[in-house]
Amino acid sequence: MDEELQSLINEVCQYPEQTPERQKALHQLLIAVQKLPGILRSNHQDYLLALNKTWEWVCRNICTFEPRSPSLQESLISWINGYLRFRIKDILSPDNHYVISLDQPWSNNDGPQVTLSELLPDSESKDLDLLERKIAQLQEKKLQRIGQKVRQQMVEDKQRKLRACHPRKYPECHCQLLAQRLVLQEPPDRIADIAREFNINNQGLYAHWKRKCLPLLQNIARNSGYEQ
Repeated sequence: MDEELQSLINEVCQYPEQTPERQKALHQLLIAVQKLPGILRSNHQDYLLALNKTWEWVCRNICTFEPRSPSLQESLISWINGYLRFRIKDILSPDNHYVISLDQPWSNNDGPQVTLSELLPDSESKDLDLLERKIAQLQEKKLQRIGQKVRQQMVEDKQRKLRACHPRKYPECHCQLLAQRLVLQEPPDRIADIAREFNINNQGLYAHWKRKCLPLLQNIARNSGYEQ
């Protein structure tokens, strides 16, 4: 697998940016990379946004990638996951709307309000990792109710906006179906598999999902109270 990945990377990097040859080579590389085991996963409703940003970053920076271990595959996964971790943190705190102060009061409805600082252990154990985990837990609880509302609207699609948005000549592969299989389903399907099932160009379906479906889903989330 290392030889195949190295060959695909070399193929990409031999062509100038923005050329059709480079785009075709990048497409082949992404197909191979997306099949690799070990890519970070998350159940967060906006995980695919973080993943898409990561693939875009990989496309821009793949020629600067340098293996740090004898296994190119392991190094590549580690390199990708390093960036993806930051993007997952971004969706937990989009545009800093959910940056939480240590002095902010919180309550679990079972007792008096306390601050985040009081929820953390004393002294040196208040390290960054523990703080991030506690913030993530609090944010997850805060977003859970909104997430359930968003899921319900995606499933019901009362105004049929999701079902009405589909690639030309493929009405059955609409945004509601894509949302169900890429966002709601656990584990999610891959766009490449869905494209193969409907006999749609993989890159075209990815572009439709990114340019048409994601803005519709983001609008549903905003209308449900999700700040982004």
